[in-house]
Amino acid sequence: MNLGAELPQAASIAAVHESALRVLERTGVLVQDDEAVEVLRSRGARCDGRRVFLDEDLVQRALSTAPSSFVLAGRRPELGLPLGGVDGRVFGSGSGAAYMLEGLTMRPGTLADLENTAKLGHQLPAIDLNSDCMEPLDLPEAVRTRRGTHARLVASDKAIEWVASVDEDVDEGERINEILFGAEWHSRPRALIVLNTTAPLQISGETARILLRWARLGQPVCMTSCVMGGTTGPATIAGVLAVQHAEVLATVVLGQATREGSPFVYGGLPVMASLRTGAAQFGVPEFSRLAVATAQLAHLCGLPVRAGAAATDAHAVDGRAMAESAAGLSAAVFAGAHFLFQAAGMLSSFNALSLEKYVLDADLITALRAAVDPVRAGEDDLAEDVVDAVGPGGGYLAQAHTRRHARDCQRPGRQQPEPFARWAAEGGEDAVAVAARRVQELLDAHQPPDDLDAVTRRQLDQYCLA
Repeated sequence: MNLGAELPQAASIAAVHESALRVLERTGVLVQDDEAVEVLRSRGARCDGRRVFLDEDLVQRALSTAPSSFVLAGRRPELGLPLGGVDGRVFGSGSGAAYMLEGLTMRPGTLADLENTAKLGHQLPAIDLNSDCMEPLDLPEAVRTRRGTHARLVASDKAIEWVASVDEDVDEGERINEILFGAEWHSRPRALIVLNTTAPLQISGETARILLRWARLGQPVCMTSCVMGGTTGPATIAGVLAVQHAEVLATVVLGQATREGSPFVYGGLPVMASLRTGAAQFGVPEFSRLAVATAQLAHLCGLPVRAGAAATDAHAVDGRAMAESAAGLSAAVFAGAHFLFQAAGMLSSFNALSLEKYVLDADLITALRAAVDPVRAGEDDLAEDVVDAVGPGGGYLAQAHTRRHARDCQRPGRQQPEPFARWAAEGGEDAVAVAARRVQELLDAHQPPDDLDAVTRRQLDQYCLA
């Protein structure tokens, strides 16, 4: 049967799902950790050394126990973040950039840069989660995770991305959470870790071990597949999605085999590679198409999903950067993605970060939140009495109803429309210049949260800064 591109999208997504199941059963995945292999074997997986084969029943059993939504607990109850389901949408800032872009200068990132991103995230309502925006290359590698985590925790009380790429990072994550919340900190989902599979069809030893530990603690893992079409995956969109889906489903099985009901976020950041240069292409329509399909695959499985990003291949905060970022992020939002990671600040194919773009992306997030807000249709919203009173050909400006709703469509940070002559007379600032001014105003106005008691703060400082 030829399942070509002419199929409706729902049928194509179902075909990708079925293809991934066949890949898991026939081709399998390479799991580079002996304990993880034994966990899967104990659940009935067929194993040939570290190559593991999963049948459809194993996958379906895992999907039946993985929650479709959960609440990521905050430092205070009101800061909890619903993730998944109908309305559980979380926007996280950029993550993992090694360089800071300032005009035409690209320099290595520092701890001060990371602190500034946390200060911006703390004050901008659009940002729900302070990601690990910047790799502080001015610090020894052995202390970067602890020092960076400390910087984000003291600059903001919002949820953070917990960084874990090696076993020691998990040790530190457990200890810091114990300092913050006590020995029973893991009694609820609290610390979200983003992990990656290794395309094609591999789970590294570090990833497997971290997944096992975090799942046993009942903590959420966002497992992300980053297949590149033409290099680490087939050179077709459907082929990329099938490999991605197989990788993520394999990790769902491993996580649920470790602890049924442990929170899991389906993550997909697939791209098509340039077969001329080998580079990932984020600023092309295929990135948006892949984001939409990723969200649909996760919905088919009943899982919360990470998809899309405010990603761009541009090296400057310009029209191209914002257009590509808007395309990649909005596609995922309108497709129903729940975890919008890498949603603010990123440039240069995820290699660099700009504080000005961080602020501009936050404005984009604000607009997208409003765009997907359901239309309210109560009596006051429909305003039939006002329509009757004004009648054909009348005006609404003087109506009390208009005054009550005058601020409904105003958005924080958005420049109000004004005539060209006035804009030019006042200096003709473009969006980047306005963003640079806002960055400085936000940094100057930052006040750190005061919710950490003296004992907790002292223990946190001693552990993270020693």
